[in-house]
Amino acid sequence: MKNKFSRRDFHRLACTTATISLLGSQIGWASERKDAAGRDVVVVVFQRGAMDGLNAVVPYTENDYYSRRPTIAVPAPGAGADAAIPLNEQFALNPALAPFKALYDAGELAVVHAAGLTTPSRSHFDAQDFMERAWLAQGSVFDGWLNRYLGGLESSGMTFRGVGMGTAVSRSLSGTAPVVGMSSIEDFGIVSASQRSESMKSLLEQTFDGASFVDSTGARAFDAVDELVQSPAALASVENGAVYPNGAFGQRLRDLAALIKSGLGVEVATVDIGGWDTHNNQVAELNPLLTELAEGLAAFRTDLGAMMSKVTVVTMTEFGRRAFENGSGGTDHGRGSAMFVLGGGVLGGQVFTDWPTLADSALDNGDLAVTTDYRSVLSEMLVKRAGVSDLSGIFPGMESVATSGIFTIA
Repeated sequence: MKNKFSRRDFHRLACTTATISLLGSQIGWASERKDAAGRDVVVVVFQRGAMDGLNAVVPYTENDYYSRRPTIAVPAPGAGADAAIPLNEQFALNPALAPFKALYDAGELAVVHAAGLTTPSRSHFDAQDFMERAWLAQGSVFDGWLNRYLGGLESSGMTFRGVGMGTAVSRSLSGTAPVVGMSSIEDFGIVSASQRSESMKSLLEQTFDGASFVDSTGARAFDAVDELVQSPAALASVENGAVYPNGAFGQRLRDLAALIKSGLGVEVATVDIGGWDTHNNQVAELNPLLTELAEGLAAFRTDLGAMMSKVTVVTMTEFGRRAFENGSGGTDHGRGSAMFVLGGGVLGGQVFTDWPTLADSALDNGDLAVTTDYRSVLSEMLVKRAGVSDLSGIFPGMESVATSGIFTIA
C-alpha cells in the first residue's frame, strides 16, 4: 500500500506532530513588559478532571472535614503511616504529595487553597473552557489567556516561544500568536514507514509554498521540525540526578526541561495531566495521580537547577470536589480546589487562602466555596514575574484584584 500525504493529512497530524495554533484573537491590545531576559518562563500544568483539593491539601483541624468524609478522609498528622504531612497548624499535604514537602520547606512551593472559577460550573468542558479563555461566559472571547499574554510581548523571532506539551495544543494557547505543539521531542515530525519518507516530506513541504495563512502555517511547522532536530534539545540529558516518573506526564516535563535548557526561547508552556475525575474508589485513584504530579514537578525543578530561578510553574484544575463523599467511595463535582505554585520567584512555605471553612453555613451548595479567583493568582504572577503593566487584555472583564504576597518581583 502506498504512503500518501496531503495538505489535509498534514493538518490531521498536527495534534501529534508540529502544531501551529490557527484560532483567531478577538482582542487587540498592547502593554509594556520587561524584555525576555527579565521575565520568567511561565509553565501551566492543567489537572484535567477536577482535582479534589480537600484530600490533596487537608484542613486537618476541622472536624467537619472528617465527619463529611468518614471513609476517604486523609488521617491527621501523627495518626499512622498514611497520615497527612503537616504544612502549618491548619493544613497538611496528602502523603502521596510527599515530594512537595522539601520544596515547601525550601520556600520554593506555595499552596493557594479555596481557589477556582468565580462562575459556578460543574461541567468539565465548560469549566475548562472558561478557565483557559479566562472569560467566564460563552462567546465574545475565543482565544486563550496565555496566547493573549504571548501576543502582547515583543516577538523574539524564536520558533518555540509558546509550547504545548501533549496530544493537542491547549485552549489557553490558542490564538493569533504562533505556538508549537508536540507530544514528545522524539515524535516531533512527519513520520512514515516508507523508504521514500524523505522525498515524501520534501514533496509535502512544497505544497505549502504559497502566500496564504495555511501555507505560512505549514511552512512554520516544517521549520520547527528542522530546528528542533538540529538543536541540543534532541540529545539533552536529564541533569542533577533528577528522576522523572514513568508515563506521559513525566516524559513531557522532561522534554520541556530539555527545550528550556537548550536555549530555544521558550516563554510559555502548557503540560496536561488527566484522570482527576474521582467519582469512585477515590483513595486508590487519586493518590497515584498526586504522586505522579509531585514527583514530576520535583524532578523538573531538580533537572533545571539554577535555571529554575527564572521559571514559574502554576497548576490549575477546572473545579474541586464536593465536601461530602458519595456512596461509591468517591466525590462528585464541586467548586473550590487548590493550586500549587513553584519557582524561584515564589514566596513559598505558605498556604495562601481566605479559608471559608467547611461549616454548613460556609459551604457553597455543599461545596468548598471559592474565595480566591484563580485569575488573581495568575495576575500577580504576570505583574511581578513578567512585568505586565496592563492586565485588561489578558483577563478582560475581571473584577477580582491580583493577590499579594505569593510572588517576589523579578
